Amino acid sequence: MPDCVPFRLYAGDNIAEIVAIMIGEMQRRGVQASGTAEAGTFSIPLPIGGTIAGSYSMAGKSLAVSIAQRPDAVSCGTIESKLQDFILDAKAELKNRRRASDG
Repeated sequence: MPDCVPFRLYAGDNIAEIVAIMIGEMQRRGVQASGTAEAGTFSIPLPIGGTIAGSYSMAGKSLAVSIAQRPDAVSCGTIESKLQDFILDAKAELKNRRRASDG
């Protein structure tokens, strides 16, 4: 049974590229993340102790996210917000890469 109500994170038209960048960024920040644009898993160790673990699958232009494990001290809303930040960072990185290749 999921630890949070499943939620969706909007990624947009370039979801495959965005997810690839997002996974790379998550890994650089110490998150165990693997997968493709279609589906994957992640495990985020927390400095306060405990882990946030979950999975995602592509749902159109969004990622459907299910959280399987989280400490009680971390709200589902906080998790959703932080994962959305990873997507926003990936979108910005994709935009920067495209600008660099155009110029």
